[in-house]
Amino acid sequence: MEKNKLKEILNTLSLKEKIAQTVQLNGDLFTDSGVMPTGPLKDLGLPDNFDIHQVGSIYNVNDPEKLRMIQEQAINKSSHGIPLLFMSDIIYGFRTIFPLPLAQAGSYDFDLIQKAAEITAKESYLSGIHCVFSPMLDVVRDPRWGRVMESPGEDIYTGKEYAKSVVTGYQGQVKDYVLENHVAACIKHFAAYGAPEAGREYSTVDMSNQRLFNEYLPTYQAAIEAHALLVMTAFNVLNGIPSTGNKWLNRDILREKFNFSGLLVSDHSATEELQAHGFTANQEESAKASIEAGVDFDMMTSVYANGLEPLILSGKVDEALLDEAVWRILKLKNKLGLFENPFRGLDQENTGEFLTAEAKETAVELVEKSCVLLKNKENALPLSAQQKIAVIGPYGKSKFTLGFWASVSGKAQDTVTLKEGLENNFAKKNLTFATGYNLFDSYESFGPLKTGIEHLNGPIGDEKELIEEAVEVAGNSDVILLTIGEQFLESGEGASKAKLSLPDKQIRLIKVLAQLDKPIIALLYTGRPLVLTEIEPYFSSLLLVWYPGTMGGAGIANLLSGQASPSAKLTMTFPRSEGQIPIYYAQNTTGRPLNEENKNTRFVSKYSDESNEPLYAFGTGLTYNQVDVKWLENMENLTFTESNQIKLAYQLENLSNETSHAVVHLYMRDMAASIVQPFRKLVASQFIKIEPSTKEELAVTLTKEDLSFSDNQGEWHFESGKFGFYLVAYGQEEELIISL
Repeated sequence: MEKNKLKEILNTLSLKEKIAQTVQLNGDLFTDSGVMPTGPLKDLGLPDNFDIHQVGSIYNVNDPEKLRMIQEQAINKSSHGIPLLFMSDIIYGFRTIFPLPLAQAGSYDFDLIQKAAEITAKESYLSGIHCVFSPMLDVVRDPRWGRVMESPGEDIYTGKEYAKSVVTGYQGQVKDYVLENHVAACIKHFAAYGAPEAGREYSTVDMSNQRLFNEYLPTYQAAIEAHALLVMTAFNVLNGIPSTGNKWLNRDILREKFNFSGLLVSDHSATEELQAHGFTANQEESAKASIEAGVDFDMMTSVYANGLEPLILSGKVDEALLDEAVWRILKLKNKLGLFENPFRGLDQENTGEFLTAEAKETAVELVEKSCVLLKNKENALPLSAQQKIAVIGPYGKSKFTLGFWASVSGKAQDTVTLKEGLENNFAKKNLTFATGYNLFDSYESFGPLKTGIEHLNGPIGDEKELIEEAVEVAGNSDVILLTIGEQFLESGEGASKAKLSLPDKQIRLIKVLAQLDKPIIALLYTGRPLVLTEIEPYFSSLLLVWYPGTMGGAGIANLLSGQASPSAKLTMTFPRSEGQIPIYYAQNTTGRPLNEENKNTRFVSKYSDESNEPLYAFGTGLTYNQVDVKWLENMENLTFTESNQIKLAYQLENLSNETSHAVVHLYMRDMAASIVQPFRKLVASQFIKIEPSTKEELAVTLTKEDLSFSDNQGEWHFESGKFGFYLVAYGQEEELIISL
C-alpha cells in the first residue's frame, strides 16, 4: 500500500480505534491455541465496550486454520478491516526444532545458523506467523538464570555475529516488503535483561554506563544494523528505571543513537508491572510512562486500553505520541504485505509444510556442529563398532530433548531419540538400554499436559530398582554411555536456580556405575552451564549436547560413532562452584592479579577455598582430528591501511588423515587504555573446512572499530598503543604483539 493511503487509514481512526491497535492479546482469547502459557494468566480488566476484533495483534496461535478464521473475523468485524499481526514465541525453530541458541552460537558456523533461521522463518510463514519473538540477544554471565538457554552466551563478538545471522535468516533482504517465506524478527530484551542480580528471574539490573555500552548494548545494535523490524522491552529495572518506562533507554539510545525506526513491543505484562516495580502509582501513570518511552504495543494488559483515552482527553498525554505508535504498527503491517494479502502464508500450496528433508538435514548438521566435547581421556571417543555399549539414563530413549521454548510450536513426538540414532550407527546386538533414574519425579505439575507427557515418558520407577537394572546392563558392556542433566522444565523462563549441581539421584547412579571400573562416556543434556566439579573426574569423556532439538539423536550418534567430529566451542563458562558466579572469560585484570609466583600469599585477588579458574572456560572444545595454527612471518610489523584496517595472516594445518572442521578464535588485549580493558576479548572467529594432511593460509581483517572501546557516554574511541593478539584452536595458542 502506498504511504498516502496508509496515512488515510491512520487519519480515519477514532481515538478508541487507535488505542485498540496498540493492544496485543493472547490468542486464547480468540480460540483454543493449544500453546503453553508464556506469562501470568489473569483477567485483563479490559473496558466493557472494548472490541477485541479491533486490536492490533495476537500471539501464540500457530495453527493455520485457526489463524485464517481469526483474521477473517478481524477483517469482517472491525470498522476499517485492518488485518491483525500474528506473532509467536518461536525461539529456535517452529516445528523443526534446532539446538538451543546457546549451543548454536558455539558452532561458529554463522552461515549454517542463518540457514536454520531461514528454515524457521519458512515454517513460520507457511503456518501464518508474521513475526517471531527472537533472537534473544541478552549477554549472559550467570548460569543461575534460567533464560541463558535462549542467548548466544557471554561474549559480545559471538552475540553480534549470531544476531546478524538470525535476523538476516528470518527477514531476508528487506527493502519495501518482507518477502514470502520470511518473517519479521523481534529482538529482545532491551536492555541488559541477562544480568539480573543473583541470577534471579525478573530481578534488578544495576551496572555502570561503561559496562552497558561496551558489553550489553552492542549485540542489540548489531541486530538493528541488520535491519531487525521489532524490539521487545525488558522486564527488569535498569539503573533504577524499569526498561519499559525508560525514555532515555528507548528513545535516546534505541531510536536516536541506534537509529531504530521499527516497532517497540512490551514484554508480557511489562507495562502493568511498572506499578509493581514502584515506578508508577496506577494504570494511567503506567500508560503515560510507557507511551512516552516509545512503547508501541502493550502485550497482554489493559494498561493502554484503560489508561490512554483519559490521559489524551485530559491533555496529560499528547495524542501525537499515540499516532506515532499506531503509524509504526500500520507500517509494519504494510511492510509484511498484509493490506494486499491479510492471509499471508495461509493460501500457499504448501501451507502448513514443515519437517522437510532439507530442514532435518540442516538440523542434524547443526547438532553435529553445536555439541561440545569437553573431555576425551585416552581418546575414549569416538566409539568403535565392536564395543558393547550400555546406554544408561532416561535420555537414551526420551523424546523430551527439545528444551523449554520448543513447547510453543514443537512436538516431542517428532524427536529422533538417541536410541534411534545409535541403532542407525551401531549394531543393535551391541546396544543395551537402562533408564537408570527418573527424568521426572512426578507428573502432577504438568496440569493439562500430564496425560500426554506421561504417555510419552512412561511410568515413574523405583530408584533402587532402576539403579540395579543399570548396574546389570552396564556390567555386561565394554563402555557406559551415560545420559545426565536437566529435564526441560529446569531451564527457561522462570527457572532460576541457586544450586547448579546435578540432582542427587544422578550423582548416586554415577558413583555406583564408577565402581564397575569401565569407561564412562557422559552425554550432558542441559539448558545452562552446570557445576560438575564433583562428578567430572568419573568420566572418560564428556560430550555437552545441550537440548539438541528434533534431530538430536541422529546428530549425537554421528559424533559418537566418528561419522562426524566435534568442532564446537563453549559460549558460556562452566563454573567450578556457584560461589564463583558471575564468572566469564573477558574480565578486567586487577592491581593484584594471581600468578604462579604469588599464589601462596594472602593479599592477591583469589578465593581462599576455591580456584579462580572455572571447570571449563569459554572457548573450551576438543575435536577428534588434530590441527595446528601459527602466525605467518612479519605479522608484528603490521600497520593500519588508509581504510584503517589490518590483516592478520596465519597458517592452519590439518595433521590428520580426515577432512576436518575447525573453529579458530582470535582474541585481543589492549595492553594500556584510559578505561581499563578486559584481559582478553574475542574479536574474530573462522569456521574452516580443511582437507586431510593439508595446510591453508588464512587471514582475518580487523578495523580500528574492532579495537575500540566506549566511554561512559557511549562514544567509541581508538587509542594507539601495544596490542596482543592470540590465535587459539583446540588447546593451541599463538601470541602476537603489535604496536598500532
